[in-house]
Amino acid sequence: MFLQNHWYAAALTEEIGSEPFGRTICGEAIVLFRTGTGALAALEDRCAHRHAPLSLGEVRDGVIECGYHGLRFDGSGRCVHIPGQGNIPPRAKVRAYPSVDRHGWVWVWIGDPAQADERAIPDFHWFGDPQWAGFQLYFHVDAAAQLFVDNLLDLSHVAFTHKASIGSAAAADAPVALDVTVHADRIEGRRALKDVDPGPFVAGWGDFKGNIDRTSTYVWRPPSHMQVQAEFEDATTRITVMVINPITPETETTAHFWMGWARDFCVGDTALTDKAREENTQVILEDLRIIEAQQRIMTARPDVDAVPINADKAVLAVHKELGRLFAAQDKERT
Repeated sequence: MFLQNHWYAAALTEEIGSEPFGRTICGEAIVLFRTGTGALAALEDRCAHRHAPLSLGEVRDGVIECGYHGLRFDGSGRCVHIPGQGNIPPRAKVRAYPSVDRHGWVWVWIGDPAQADERAIPDFHWFGDPQWAGFQLYFHVDAAAQLFVDNLLDLSHVAFTHKASIGSAAAADAPVALDVTVHADRIEGRRALKDVDPGPFVAGWGDFKGNIDRTSTYVWRPPSHMQVQAEFEDATTRITVMVINPITPETETTAHFWMGWARDFCVGDTALTDKAREENTQVILEDLRIIEAQQRIMTARPDVDAVPINADKAVLAVHKELGRLFAAQDKERT
């Protein structure tokens, strides 16, 4: 079960070009392509004729051609050509999804097209801003999207899961200031650590020689978009990293995960960008190892509930809000 009437990240903007691009979003097979003007199009990945995936075809003259019998569909999902046949049946059409390029991602609206409002797409403006430098990465996850959301809402795992990269085991029991605030359209949290080991990767980014203060301010927006502002500082240096994670369900137990990483320091240092890309790939793989193992256990033992701890304050707040949103969706359908 997925939240409808929301924008979901479907791909990186650079991935959608002259070839059909197929991806399953919230259990729905979708094909993305560019029309003759370069505009983005998103259709259900199914030919109206014999249900062959349109993603196995090709884009010709700005429309997508089925690789089975050559029927062509425009960006609205309407069939515009049938080989050897002049008349086109009115039913020869497929569903079109509202889609938008924004901040380096392609966003697809799942739900009622009449309710699609581009203003609801998260403002991830750091990508394309000349005052910031960074990159975007994609990972396929063999686990439910919400497990990765929960991972990012509970940063106490950093000291353990990421002790070889961005965390420090010495900070595991450090006093933590943890605040969670519920707003109408988002949930925000803040986690502050004082005088802790920065961890090997962070030490390199800021050239830190000793302990630092680190503050993480995170924002969750429904259905599953995460934003973390990480600030690291000592007596002489202060750096900020924005970590952006659109997380999109593929199925109930698989997901698409993107990391956008942007920094406000050494903006012109391409070698640092390349190094940070490699390092953050390691960070995400450290998360994946745990999260995919979680999913395997949860699939095998669906009867066992998780036991919450104090660090789950933001996780519990988000789950409560998701319960409200699903209840409202169910009520709207009845």
